[in-house]
Amino acid sequence: MAGFFSRLKEGLNKTRDNIVAGIDAVFYGASEIDDDFYEELEEILIMGDIGVNATNDIIERMKDEVKKRHLRHPSECKELLVESIKEQMRVEETAYDFEKKQSVIFIIGVNGVGKTTSVGKLAGILKGQGRKVLIAAADTFRAAAGDQLAEWAHRAGVDMIGGNEGADPASVIYDAVNAAKARKIDVLICDTAGRLHNKKNLMEELKKMNRIIDREFPDAHRENLIVLDGTTGQNALSQAREFGEVADLTGIILTKMDGTAKGGIAVAIQSELNVPVKYIGVGETIEDLQKFHANEFVNALFDIESEKEDMAENAMAGSATTESDTNVINEETAKAQESVQEQQVEDSAASKENDTSVISDYGEAVTAENEDHTENEKNDTDVINEETDDAVSEKPKKKKWLFW
Repeated sequence: MAGFFSRLKEGLNKTRDNIVAGIDAVFYGASEIDDDFYEELEEILIMGDIGVNATNDIIERMKDEVKKRHLRHPSECKELLVESIKEQMRVEETAYDFEKKQSVIFIIGVNGVGKTTSVGKLAGILKGQGRKVLIAAADTFRAAAGDQLAEWAHRAGVDMIGGNEGADPASVIYDAVNAAKARKIDVLICDTAGRLHNKKNLMEELKKMNRIIDREFPDAHRENLIVLDGTTGQNALSQAREFGEVADLTGIILTKMDGTAKGGIAVAIQSELNVPVKYIGVGETIEDLQKFHANEFVNALFDIESEKEDMAENAMAGSATTESDTNVINEETAKAQESVQEQQVEDSAASKENDTSVISDYGEAVTAENEDHTENEKNDTDVINEETDDAVSEKPKKKKWLFW
């Protein structure tokens, strides 16, 4: 979700410049919380396509909270505004029951809002969840609509039921419903022809297709999702109201939110219609259609998560650096210890060798000394013997005495 949150935040740059910059100017430019402060804030919210009714509710809730909290300076109210917008966007039912039950999803909307691509992306999302998906190509009026949807079905890896160009859309729905039952399909997604919300005959055709689904597949869970172009602002809100009169809207797919200055319409739609925005699109790939979360949307709109993200990134970077430094230190320490151990082994071996050499030399010296001593003793003995012999040989002979 982080990657998507970054793309959502980037996609809301123009909306942020259109709304948040003006709001900050009011919060940090006003000297006190008075009627002028509220009027300026109200004007900016309405100009940001948040809508009159939603804006009035947000302002009234802010006034009540300011009194309860005894706030005195405008700069203290920004967090309160964010909380009020989040509260305004909460709806009672945001369940995605079609992810768990055998379901028929009916996709409606005017031409050019991205219905066909939304059908393909949604099919890919559900297929990725392990659901068995079938697409009904009931847009038989627009040239090459079937071919475009067939390409998306191929990308998503799902089957498609279509009809000839110009065929009755209700007949395609009939065939697709019966095929879904026969093949034990988990989710049948029905693409419909784009139509203007003020064309009565085309809106009646939607009722006819709905009646076929009710009759042929009564046990299926029903979802009627309207696709709205976020760049059209308040016109998207009018479309949703008109389509809601002929179909029980259960959710909204809000497309083209990347690069629009009118992203505030998401607040108006969910607040005024009490119909949940279930998916939001910020690009062309399947991954760029994601479930809508009001809190994440408001956080991205006001960019209030950036500081936390930066701190988290810095902490992670610091942790990675510390870990890297620790690894380097440990590696160097290990190498040093290994070097010391090797040196100790070498010194020990050398010492033993030296000791052996010394002992050997000492032994040899002692042996030599003993030999010399023995030789000396021998020589001394020889000398003594020789002297003794000489002494013996030189000993005077005993004289004989004659007595007269």
